[in-house]
Amino acid sequence: LRDVVLCPTAKQELYSIYRCNVDKYDIRKQQSTRILGELEFDPVSMAVGGDYIVVGGQRAELAVARLSDPSSSTVVVRSGGSINNFVALDRQPSVAMPRRRFRDSAAFVEDGVTNLSIMDSQNTPRLLVCNNDHTVRLMSLPGLDLVTELKFPTAVNYAAISPDGTKMCVVGDSNLVFLFNKRGDSFEKIATLTASEDASFSCDFSQSSELFAVGSQDGYVTVWDIRSHQQRLVQLETFQHGRSRGACRNVKFSPSGSVDLLAFSEHSSFVNIVDTRCFEKRQILRVAGTNEEPMAQTPDSPTMAEPDYQITGLRFAYDSSALFVGLEGSILEYSVDRVSRHSFPSSAII
Repeated sequence: LRDVVLCPTAKQELYSIYRCNVDKYDIRKQQSTRILGELEFDPVSMAVGGDYIVVGGQRAELAVARLSDPSSSTVVVRSGGSINNFVALDRQPSVAMPRRRFRDSAAFVEDGVTNLSIMDSQNTPRLLVCNNDHTVRLMSLPGLDLVTELKFPTAVNYAAISPDGTKMCVVGDSNLVFLFNKRGDSFEKIATLTASEDASFSCDFSQSSELFAVGSQDGYVTVWDIRSHQQRLVQLETFQHGRSRGACRNVKFSPSGSVDLLAFSEHSSFVNIVDTRCFEKRQILRVAGTNEEPMAQTPDSPTMAEPDYQITGLRFAYDSSALFVGLEGSILEYSVDRVSRHSFPSSAII
């Protein structure tokens, strides 16, 4: 589901998928290192946390490795089900733009896949796996033993754990949004919401854990306040709303500092950045790469004079100082104007 760019830690590091490989890019040194090479499957989802990296495939493959020694510690297993749309590490509860292209660290992903996530539960790392077989599985690391399994009425595309570790949002191939309380390894459903009229691809929580957003195939991004989730806070449209290439593929809140931004990418070419203090100010980026293969032009293209490029990932730096946008042949870095964001009033977003 085009979520193959990660900035997971307090280090200046960027992880991305390129074909059957995973690369790590040192942002300060501008150097790329291959972490996992020549995997026996095409990776479509990825999670990094602590000393672990986990990569998911289209036939339920999971490759698990330790970052401290990835070459000798990689284990590939089949987790059951079908496409591992999303993987993530569990979260333990806790109280005018310069641009660079990183050609050595490219992202590649196919349509129709979702994601993974890694978390700590009582100092035990946990892996969250979303699958097309209508399940979300919580698994132990590194053994991949099943801890908890949740079943849904639709294929699951994405799940997000709130930064405080107490909530989970799940979306899939319907317009329903499933909201859970989370306590350790246990989940309790507290609400089923409706985002738009179409399937949802992505979701995320704000750094305060108070807001959560859902991106949908019909070009809407819906935002709720967790304290009054029965009613939508706001619903935004993508720049290409109403066109197939205007589908919202990825939503990400800025993860730290008083930056207060929400970024969401479209199927191709456009990224939207919204001020979450009022949701009235927006900046729209048209991305382009020098070594990309442009998409074919069609009559519904918003700007016929410019080619379209598929977007494969979107992520803020850990300190919200930059926004990274993955294309099929490169990753772009946009600097965030944090000084202006810390000043009131400010019309500049990034």
